[in-house]
Amino acid sequence: MIFGRFTGEARRVVRCSEREAFDLGSPAIEAEHLLLALTGTDEATMAAVGLDRETVVLALETERERSLMAVGIAAGDIDVPPRRVEGHARMAASATTALERAVKAAAARKDRRIVGGHILLGILQAEAGTVPRALALAGLDRAELKDRAAALLADARVC
Repeated sequence: MIFGRFTGEARRVVRCSEREAFDLGSPAIEAEHLLLALTGTDEATMAAVGLDRETVVLALETERERSLMAVGIAAGDIDVPPRRVEGHARMAASATTALERAVKAAAARKDRRIVGGHILLGILQAEAGTVPRALALAGLDRAELKDRAAALLADARVC
């Protein structure tokens, strides 16, 4: 089971990502929902790498508006209220891949437990998708953020 090595904190990130998805009207948990969840559940890690909730929310909103404009839709033209979905949200490919990368990052470092920093590293390893586009639009260097996250994990000596 993928979550067997996750700490309580890391499991909380996954649980909170479902709430982030629902609050934004998404029936599926995407990597951006994991990132948003990290800003609320692991603020120390996020601050250490130079990210905070305001920055992440603004970056994701900017990316959403840009994506809508690319297909000829003004963001103000869409008024979709968040919808609640019964039961649990499914894990979309971007979130599953990010969590798999987190597990691989922990294994490569020989860490027995997976913490929020591993999840962040897994999210930041994506070369394409909403999160990399949003970070780029916000002027954030994803490679630098990855290096900071990796250094933070090295300093933490996760067992």
